[in-house]
Amino acid sequence: MHDLDDERPRPLKVLSGMPAAVRRVLVTVMGVTLIVAGAVAVVLPGPWTIPPILAGLALLATEYMWARRWQRRMHSRVRQVKDAVTTRTRRGGR
Repeated sequence: MHDLDDERPRPLKVLSGMPAAVRRVLVTVMGVTLIVAGAVAVVLPGPWTIPPILAGLALLATEYMWARRWQRRMHSRVRQVKDAVTTRTRRGGR
């Protein structure tokens, strides 16, 4: 039996009992589905565009190093934008 106190996010603990090849296929299908849904939502009207893309990337990052690198870059970029916005707001800019 697997240790339930591991560092993985809770939804992935359900998949932890599966063979690695099956888990990887499921994570890949779910991650790509979320990214495609987010990409489709960009051209369709509605508010849910970026969250599914980020969720799909986060899911893929649990199995693929390339997705983990993209996730880190995105996280760094979001932090830079947040810092720029909060600094500008504190100085009284628009």
